[in-house]
Amino acid sequence: MLFKKIIFDNYKTYYGTQKIDLYIPPEVREKEGKNIILIGGLNGAGKTTILKAIKDVLYGKREISSEEYKKVFSNVINNTFFNEGGRECSLSLVLETDSGEEWTIKVKWFFNSHKIMTMDEREVTINSPKMYMPKKNLVQNIEQYNRLIDKIMPYYASPFFIFDGEEVKEIIVRQEQTEMKEAIHKITGMNSYKQLIKDLNTLKTDIESKIIKAQRGSQAHTLKLQLDEVQSKLAELEAKKRDFIFKIRDYEEKIDLLRKKRNKIFSQNSRSREEIVKRQGKLMSEIEQNKKNLDSLLKESMVPIILKDKVLELKRQLKLENDTRNAKLVKQASLKPYRQFMESLLNIPISPALTSEQISQINQIGENIWINQHEIKVSPNSEIEGLHDISSRDYQILQNYQIRDQQNISILINKIEKLEQDLEATEIELRNAPEFKDTAEENEKIESLTKNVGQLTLQLRSINNKIQKENDIKTNITNKLTRSSGTTGDLGQLKEQLNNTKAVISALNRYISEVTTLKANFIKEEFSRMLLKLFRKQDEFGKIEFDINTFTVRLFNDKMQEISINDRSAGEMQMISSALIWALIKVSDLDLPVVIDTPLGRLDSHHRNQLINNYYNELSDQVVILSTDTEITEDYINVMKDNSYKQYMLDYNETKKYTLIREGYFEFIGR
Repeated sequence: MLFKKIIFDNYKTYYGTQKIDLYIPPEVREKEGKNIILIGGLNGAGKTTILKAIKDVLYGKREISSEEYKKVFSNVINNTFFNEGGRECSLSLVLETDSGEEWTIKVKWFFNSHKIMTMDEREVTINSPKMYMPKKNLVQNIEQYNRLIDKIMPYYASPFFIFDGEEVKEIIVRQEQTEMKEAIHKITGMNSYKQLIKDLNTLKTDIESKIIKAQRGSQAHTLKLQLDEVQSKLAELEAKKRDFIFKIRDYEEKIDLLRKKRNKIFSQNSRSREEIVKRQGKLMSEIEQNKKNLDSLLKESMVPIILKDKVLELKRQLKLENDTRNAKLVKQASLKPYRQFMESLLNIPISPALTSEQISQINQIGENIWINQHEIKVSPNSEIEGLHDISSRDYQILQNYQIRDQQNISILINKIEKLEQDLEATEIELRNAPEFKDTAEENEKIESLTKNVGQLTLQLRSINNKIQKENDIKTNITNKLTRSSGTTGDLGQLKEQLNNTKAVISALNRYISEVTTLKANFIKEEFSRMLLKLFRKQDEFGKIEFDINTFTVRLFNDKMQEISINDRSAGEMQMISSALIWALIKVSDLDLPVVIDTPLGRLDSHHRNQLINNYYNELSDQVVILSTDTEITEDYINVMKDNSYKQYMLDYNETKKYTLIREGYFEFIGR
């Protein structure tokens, strides 16, 4: 895999849209031997930003919570662009896979007015020579995205391919820590072997379990014979069932035809002379009865019908008189206390004495006041005089007297007229009516066939019960057979599978043991060879060991005394770690680009030249070196011109507070 370019869009110190072309054509790598992209600049110009940008695109959300992610990435937007009103920035990494596909991985961050990151978007565009047009996908599931990235540049390998040169010593310092051991095991491919062994042992256990089940074969054989017998009985019963169903359907079809024939005869008989004469007699009886009912109704209802309006008027008048009379009684009872009071009052002598007219006015005014204060209801018909003097019993009889109308009489008259019309119509039918035909023969056949159907239905029900019992037996045998043998297959075949699996496990264990030894020796040899190349003193170490079990490095001096790696200087530890990275990269099956930030800052000129001439030019097909001004010497410039394909300078503008990417790193020394 190779990096082709990285594109900044208002990301951190990079204002606007800027890009760095990182691609090295195959002919340049093969013929000219140039595999280095050199990017230089002063401290703070954005070198480390490039290294972090690559990690942000590939692994930005790994091992970090959502809250931490928002906090860390709230500063990725360029300050100048944000102050101008910009609220989004992006970062794109274009790479070429080993299969020749071009992937563009783009991450876009969005911010609010307080410069707080609100959301992000990840987008992967894949362009292949086999595709008609690029395939673009917006990442919805970050776990799927992580698995996709791990296919081209695994996360566990990133510490060995993308790292800070001054911090690379941590690899050797942390080599005995669990996470570093795990990473080394993964990059050397040992984990895949261990997983394969684990999967094969699981398969072996599964086959052994099936063999145990298959050894119950005698019981399974007996059950299979019983099952065959039950299935044979079921087949016979099903055949009988189909035969009975066919016979029942045949009889039912015959019964249906006979019923249709009989119904046709019934239809004809209903129009015969005998039937019409019967209907005539019935109609005449109904007409006679309805006429009697009409006479009776007229006798009972004629007078009430004629006097209907008068009776209603009388009821209304009687009710009005009764209500008026009751209202007067209520008023008299309510005014009785008032009148007693007035009588007592007016019996007292008054000087001068009141006239009769004044007394009458006082009584009337006082009565009205009394009525209003006590809310006495006064009948609006108080002036109506009682014209009828009747008892309460007679009043109730008159009020409950039933009113008759002519509706029932009209209904009865209409019914008589309709019956007389029907009677006249039968006279016409009688002149054209056919003779009556007997249906005894059809009835007898229908009855006989119906009995046959009943007998067959009972027999069918018996067969269904037998089928149900046999199915229950079949289910029971099948369940026993399943528990006994399951789907384990043939015992001999299973034993053969078990032997083959054991043989594969045994061979794989031997292979892993041998490969582990080979890999460990290879790492040891490559580590030793590179370490001797990098160090000034060729006899610095008497012996170098690489522990096969722990995959850790041990160093010994010329007296075979173990040297503590942690006691070495920072520069020496950097060289040791670099040698270990070299060995791990060479032993792995990963062909990935290497990105190193400030790799030469703590080294003297000798060790710098050693790294460039013997290390970086063979470490990978693509090595991106991020360099500071403190690393630049004339020797450095000359060596880099021979090994680097492209050179860039990061020019930071102090006034505008942003970085511009320029070609021509070697102009930097002149400035």
